[in-house]
Amino acid sequence: MKKIFLLFTALLFLQTFINAQESNDIVATVNGQNITKSYVNKLLQEDFSKLQENQRTEENIKILANKIVNQKIEDILLIDAAKKANIAISKEEIQLATNNIKSKFKTEKDFELDLKNQGLTKKEFEKEIKESLMKIKYVSNEIKNRAKEPTEEQLKTFYNNVISRINGLDLNLSIQEEKLVSSVANSLKRKYSEQVKIRQIFIKYSDDFTKEQKKEVNEKIKELKKELSLQDVNFAQLSVKYSDDQVLRQKKGDLGFVLREDITPEVAKVVFALDVGSYNTKPVQTNNGYHFFRVEEKKAKMPIEYDDIKDSISDLLYKQNIQIGYDKLIAELKANADIKIY
Repeated sequence: MKKIFLLFTALLFLQTFINAQESNDIVATVNGQNITKSYVNKLLQEDFSKLQENQRTEENIKILANKIVNQKIEDILLIDAAKKANIAISKEEIQLATNNIKSKFKTEKDFELDLKNQGLTKKEFEKEIKESLMKIKYVSNEIKNRAKEPTEEQLKTFYNNVISRINGLDLNLSIQEEKLVSSVANSLKRKYSEQVKIRQIFIKYSDDFTKEQKKEVNEKIKELKKELSLQDVNFAQLSVKYSDDQVLRQKKGDLGFVLREDITPEVAKVVFALDVGSYNTKPVQTNNGYHFFRVEEKKAKMPIEYDDIKDSISDLLYKQNIQIGYDKLIAELKANADIKIY
């Protein structure tokens, strides 16, 4: 009932938002070019329909609307800049891009129907294709001059920062640098740290269980231990048979590879001590129940060598430079434009 109410509230707000926009013909102007309510509302309703129910809030509707307007502002500025830079697009380039889009449809009729649903004529569609290609070519030319390949010194500094972050050392970095270094550190830690691939049998237990429930759990564990003591134990099938978790049963107990920090200390102590192919016959008890684990595979900790990840770091930092260059370009275009948002 709560979900339905929240969804109804969001839909009501969406309609109110659209109606409010309809009282004004223009949402924004960019160098004299209008961004209309019909354009924003159409995209807003499309984006809104793609959201999950719990995301359909008034706040997200406002965020979506602002995002649509800002994106359109950027598009207008880039197209204007491309025209001023005399960016040329050939008929062949337009045809190639058109054919690429058409290839995603089964028939020509399906393509034409999609254009009709979007309210586009073929001429308008070709104009959009041309302008998109102009934007791409213009941005590409600009970024070449703005985004530089990272130097060897920058690569080594970044590598050292990542290693320091993995080792838990404090770093004096900007928010943007911290975010990127932490992201890479977490990724590399998962790849290079000691890991075990485990399969689990889980039996639920709580101190709040009734006497009868506790007795059932004890009987279940007793029966499971008997099966685990037999030869040629099929641990996966036992997980399907005994585990008190539907997802775990569906996956036959497979939890994949885990790091020590992925699991509780009492579980880590057991699973990292087991040999490949072995399992604990005495259950590990946690606050939610009893656990049996089988180690399927082990990966030893490996050193993170600079030469092994240098190319990946270089690609990452270059992409960051591209984004910085793009952001600066947009900021410059906005600074020199006449933008009014109503």
